[in-house]
Amino acid sequence: MIAPPPPHFTEGPAVARETIDAMLPPAILHGDEVVLILAKPSLWFIPMTSGRFMLIVAAVSALVVRTRIAESALSPQNLAILATLVCLGRLVWALLVWTSHVYLLTNQRIVTIKGVVNVAIFQCNLRNIQRTTLYKPFVLRLFGLGSIGLATAATTECDTLWEMLPRPVATHEQIVAAIHRVQ
Repeated sequence: MIAPPPPHFTEGPAVARETIDAMLPPAILHGDEVVLILAKPSLWFIPMTSGRFMLIVAAVSALVVRTRIAESALSPQNLAILATLVCLGRLVWALLVWTSHVYLLTNQRIVTIKGVVNVAIFQCNLRNIQRTTLYKPFVLRLFGLGSIGLATAATTECDTLWEMLPRPVATHEQIVAAIHRVQ
């Protein structure tokens, strides 16, 4: 069950029209909806989602140079260039993924848009949200980030996850307050 909003919470101003037009596809909003939150993951999303991959590439490259497996095919300098290009490619992919994530809270519903190649849009009326969960694992807390899961009565897991948000507690409070206003 969703806890009531804290007494000190007040609703902030609606999001500017120019920002909405720049971040959302046309016709995503219904005529009478007011955008309360329009967010993206933190920019930390890019290095955090790429870090493990880049460490593995660096470790494999170092192992190949140390064991001289590909000595005849690649010099250490060429291998370093190749590893750097692969890591840069991963960072570019993470940037595209970050760009594709849009989180929207209106006075009527929650919308999550994700996907670079295959775009997935999750939409749910606020009346149907049964549970919100604030995730703040240690690594995300170090950067002041957190994630928010939202679930309907139809599922046991989260239907959508707003990942790596800055100011996750304030965002969660605003979502809970919007849900309470509708219910």
